[in-house]
Amino acid sequence: MFAVSSPMDISHGKEGENSSTFRSWWRKVTNSSQQPSQQQTTVFGVPLTQSIQYAHAAIAYVDCDVQYVGFVPCIVAKCGSFLKDQGLYTEGIFRMSGSARRIGELQRIFDTPPEYGSQLDWTGFSVHDAATILRRFLNYLPEPVIVTKLYQEFRDVIDMPISDEEKTMTYQGLLDQLPQDHQYLLLYLLDLLALFVDHKSATRMDASNLASIFTPGILCSSEHTMNPAHYKKSQKVVQFLIEHHEHFGMPKKAWYVVDNLASSSQQPSPSSQTDDNDSASPPPRRGTPLDVYRRQQHERNRLSFASSTGSIGGEERKAKALSRSRTVPSKRARFGSHDPLQIVQLSNAPRSEGTSPKISKQTPPI
Repeated sequence: MFAVSSPMDISHGKEGENSSTFRSWWRKVTNSSQQPSQQQTTVFGVPLTQSIQYAHAAIAYVDCDVQYVGFVPCIVAKCGSFLKDQGLYTEGIFRMSGSARRIGELQRIFDTPPEYGSQLDWTGFSVHDAATILRRFLNYLPEPVIVTKLYQEFRDVIDMPISDEEKTMTYQGLLDQLPQDHQYLLLYLLDLLALFVDHKSATRMDASNLASIFTPGILCSSEHTMNPAHYKKSQKVVQFLIEHHEHFGMPKKAWYVVDNLASSSQQPSPSSQTDDNDSASPPPRRGTPLDVYRRQQHERNRLSFASSTGSIGGEERKAKALSRSRTVPSKRARFGSHDPLQIVQLSNAPRSEGTSPKISKQTPPI
């Protein structure tokens, strides 16, 4: 039988042995008490609406003449920025796996507070590492990007005997029903994947290939995981969404428009939502997404993006950011926190005079 040492034994001899036992016991107690808080602040394997509260990045969404700013997970924004900058001409991108060791290191970086990878310098990592860790993050989500309650509804539309235009309108209605964080993430991913489809002559990855890879993270059900027929149907849905991404508009209940930030010094949290009347038209624009982004970053003081770096200044930089390929960043995206604001162009409806220029998706990265 073994006697269990207690703190009282230290004062009754055998101080060396008992002190060591006490220190070991105390380390176990303190480590166990810290474990729950560490688990609560990870990024992999936790609900999107939870992790995005402490590990997010701002994204500009331009829908005709209205500009919005939303949030996606920091890991998605960082990987997307790097992949657009370096992977558009990489054959087999998203199909080839990266280094297991480097992917493990990336997961540790993106899971570690307080930066959660926002300061990541991609030196030493490949585009295949970034593509693999992005897919892993999506596949680890407890609930897919298209939430479970809308899983069958999205799948039902694809086989309806209606035109593609009518299907697009139906999908727009379903997209509006997604939780806000899932809406922003889905629109970002569709825009990202469509950009690689535009470069399929180099990447050898068309919409069908990309849909087959990303379906598990975007549209899946545990009941149909091992059923090839059900998987193929979900893949057709994701492929349709990618191919028609430019026809989707920003959900009417987007949590704020550019004007809301320009007219108020109170910055809402990424997960906050407004229940504005859907029929109410948005107020006139005040500033570009880049203006909003800089104010938002200054007010939140979360991601230390250095907007003053580089040789471009003031209005010239604003114009350049909006006239670039719609989401393709500059080469600065590879280095630490200097990622430029990414812009997702929604809805290809005609733009009115005086609005920001439509951003061409054909411009190659600088």
